[in-house]
Amino acid sequence: MDIAQHNRKLVHYGKYVFALSTLLPFRRGKKKPTETLSTAELLNRYPQRVKMLWREKAGSLPAKSPHDAVESDRTGDFDDGLVMEIEGGWCHGRQCDWIGIDNVVLSELHRCDGPLAPKAVPGGWLNPRRIRRAMTTPRRLPQPIHVAGDVVVLNTSGSHNYFHWLCEVLPRLELVREAGVLQADAYVVDNYKPFHRQALELLGIPAAKVIEPHEGLLIQADRLIVPSLATAVSRRRLGARLQSRLGPATGVSQPPSQRRLYVSRRLARNRSLGNDAEVAALLASHGFESHCLEQYTLAEQVRLFRDAAVVVGLHGAGLTNILLSPNPIDLIEIKPSNCDRDYFELLANEVGATYQQVSASRNRWRGPWHCPLEPLDSAVRDAIAASESELLAPHTA
Repeated sequence: MDIAQHNRKLVHYGKYVFALSTLLPFRRGKKKPTETLSTAELLNRYPQRVKMLWREKAGSLPAKSPHDAVESDRTGDFDDGLVMEIEGGWCHGRQCDWIGIDNVVLSELHRCDGPLAPKAVPGGWLNPRRIRRAMTTPRRLPQPIHVAGDVVVLNTSGSHNYFHWLCEVLPRLELVREAGVLQADAYVVDNYKPFHRQALELLGIPAAKVIEPHEGLLIQADRLIVPSLATAVSRRRLGARLQSRLGPATGVSQPPSQRRLYVSRRLARNRSLGNDAEVAALLASHGFESHCLEQYTLAEQVRLFRDAAVVVGLHGAGLTNILLSPNPIDLIEIKPSNCDRDYFELLANEVGATYQQVSASRNRWRGPWHCPLEPLDSAVRDAIAASESELLAPHTA
């Protein structure tokens, strides 16, 4: 497979990636398999072709969230963090959730779901996304394309989004690193947005080895390297690795571990605060810096959050950067009243951050949100007091 030629032929439209040649019906191959097997079942059926390269010790893992602890006796579960090698394995689709061998699909990665995992198929027969998927998803696989050597599968659902990219895609690379197979011949992962390219370059993955997946791509590899979904441990390893790849920050006006950051969404196309200027002014009176992360490279964001002590921001992908701080952080999320996603609360629990929430409201549908200033001011004062007491604790002990 000529990777460079493959990537040049792709068409990018927003978050969608496709190749014009694969849209032709006569390129369809065999029917999609219906049999799914778990990791343990796959190892038992194909002992000569499927190998367990590495597995994290289940007993040493912390809980992924307060509601979901890892059980040490689960032998076939991807929650533990593992890496498999499948000889002659295949991978299909943009989300890489069709992975298998012969006519069998690996069940753990097939339309998987979780609080910090790829999204499931949209529910409800009248859901527009479900209808669109039903109309655009073929019942047959494309013609396979052979890729020589070791091929690492990294992509998941939502890889176009910074949150999912940092929390779910890149940590899988840390699992591969632990397995000792990072120097592979190819990697199946998105690489068309600036933060895609910057992150992969920073982590030592050359663009010449990156195969961008799309719904019309079926890869047949000599050896398919399949990591599990990202775990809490792999996310923390990723944050530490990104910090280690950069030198010390320059131009920092405050002492280390005392920066207070306001992640503003005033430049965002959706979900913004109508009283952003008032919120920024209130936070500035408490010593906060206001930043629009759309203007920064990934390296600049890593350096910005490296010394953060308190972070405030409206619900959005920019808050994912708390993962990049090696220090305890106090996170205050301004959360829209109609938002039921607890991603950042779960992420804060994983990295040991203190979490507070301030509810925002709006007067009209699709209008800007309004953050009440009094609850925000109270939360900020509590967070500052907590961060200062943590900073003084080692010196007073």
